[in-house]
Amino acid sequence: MQIKFDREDDLCIKTRYGLRMSKVAISRLFRQVLAFIGVGAVATAVDYAAFLAGFFVFGIDPILAALVGYAAGGVVSYGLTRKHVFKSERSHRSAVLRFMAVMAGGFLLTGYAMRLFVDGLQLAPIVARILTYGVVLVFNFLTHRFFTFGR
Repeated sequence: MQIKFDREDDLCIKTRYGLRMSKVAISRLFRQVLAFIGVGAVATAVDYAAFLAGFFVFGIDPILAALVGYAAGGVVSYGLTRKHVFKSERSHRSAVLRFMAVMAGGFLLTGYAMRLFVDGLQLAPIVARILTYGVVLVFNFLTHRFFTFGR
């Protein structure tokens, strides 16, 4: 990594891949990632509670319970994400439509990953759900950052 001064007041970091970011941009990205994790924790708590209730209390299939949980967490996630993570210049209507498209992708990815982990790899549903969170987290962050709330 190479540190380079573009201007006296603007410290930039350039990696060997050519990525250049100012200290301010790095700080902003770091805060954004932390906020995304915080919002994700709240949405995940709602998601996991719905999953556990569906699976243990109501006895529904773990894949269906995971999808119900994902939908419940998604409802919580939109409002918190728009307000606290990605400040967007998009209209609410445009952002919510894009958010729903990303959520649909995450919904499908959740179902596929759960099917793979539970039916394919024979993992316990609780372990499968935790692994699925990791897969979907990366997908959601990147698509929300660049597609839903990007400029």
